[in-house]
Amino acid sequence: MLKTLKRTVKLESDSLNEWTYRVLKEVEEYQREIVNEMIEVILSKRLQTTRKKLHERFYNHYKEKYSFLPSRVIEGSYIVAGRIVKSFRERRKKGLTRKDKPEYKRVVITIPNMVNWRFNKVSVSVLTHKGWVEIPLKFTKQFTRYVYEGWRVSQELKLRLVGRKVLVWLTFEKEVEVDTKDGNHISIDVNENNVTVAVFEDFKLKELRRYETGLGRIVVNYSLRREEITKGHSTKDELIKKKLGKLRERERKIDVLRKTVKRITELARSLSAKVVVGKFSSRSKDKMESNKNDKLRHRIHQWSVVKFVEMLKTQPIDVAEVSESYTSSINPFNGEKLKKRKQVVEKVIKVLNPHLMTGSAHEGGGVKVLKVNARYLESGEVLLERDSIAPLNLARKVDGRVLVFPSTSPNELRVTVYDPLRGVPVVELEVIKSKDKLRHG
Repeated sequence: MLKTLKRTVKLESDSLNEWTYRVLKEVEEYQREIVNEMIEVILSKRLQTTRKKLHERFYNHYKEKYSFLPSRVIEGSYIVAGRIVKSFRERRKKGLTRKDKPEYKRVVITIPNMVNWRFNKVSVSVLTHKGWVEIPLKFTKQFTRYVYEGWRVSQELKLRLVGRKVLVWLTFEKEVEVDTKDGNHISIDVNENNVTVAVFEDFKLKELRRYETGLGRIVVNYSLRREEITKGHSTKDELIKKKLGKLRERERKIDVLRKTVKRITELARSLSAKVVVGKFSSRSKDKMESNKNDKLRHRIHQWSVVKFVEMLKTQPIDVAEVSESYTSSINPFNGEKLKKRKQVVEKVIKVLNPHLMTGSAHEGGGVKVLKVNARYLESGEVLLERDSIAPLNLARKVDGRVLVFPSTSPNELRVTVYDPLRGVPVVELEVIKSKDKLRHG
């Protein structure tokens, strides 16, 4: 099976000469004016935002009005206007905007296809109303890798003027062969602080892995830091803005997600396995946020499950989304409903992580302790850990069979806890055990 991978690279140009800067500044002003006019018309006439409908409504009119502009500048304008209006309508429906219409301020010059721009590996040339303009690019390691490792540049180009330089967004594409073996699955359940993975080989459960991401704790800690910084101060204060700008919550979260996706991708490719993940949309997230207090709503809003699935889809693996309804409340070994009202215990287990020791740590200090949460539900004579049974039930929805225990004991199933940053196991937990003898290995 062939899969098209896409990667977008953000590059900075060298300083522009006076003529090039002036020409691009004029194109920017024209696009700002055109897009704002289009936005007003789309909203007042209640037009659809599909590319075909916008082309029929605007292209001939603006091509006649701005005959000196390249046609792709006009096409890029109605594409941008359509995207802005579509986003505005969705936000207005949710009550997240107070304005009657959006305003296009931070202009990104958008050229939808390569008829009016060229790429020669060291620079980008753009056709403007004053002729071709060349923008020299600064190289990065990422950019070099895509240029010289068989990736091709896709159609759309985006430019933004920042001072006398230009920020350039280039999208690269590459087709790769994705191999999957029948019966090999990796099912994934994404939780606030962990990602639990069930590995199946030849339709048999091989192992359970749990990557402790700690993203929920990151969100809470940064929330407390922001409260502390802004206490008694306005967020418009320059010093407060500077302090808030130094917080790196998004970068830290993306780094953890990227490393977790990398571990799962490596595992899936080594087994030629199909990856199964719960179907979770932004709309589902909004429903979860309703009727919650402010702190819980903030935690749910910052939950990175949608971003995690998006990143997983961009990898050279076969990814399938299935409904995750009731996956945490059904016994995967007999298909019976678990007693959700009898959630017995939620434990926080502190685990020594020997892989994070430094030289001084061996002398008794600086040892990192990993905290693992475990939530159990009652099922007859045993307790089932919710985060671990969810990926098993996701696999059942694909395979359709009730699972059997991989071990010899009828009341034992183990999950190995991994550190996603280093890809190493840190502890093994017994996730199912007699309720009279609940303990952790």
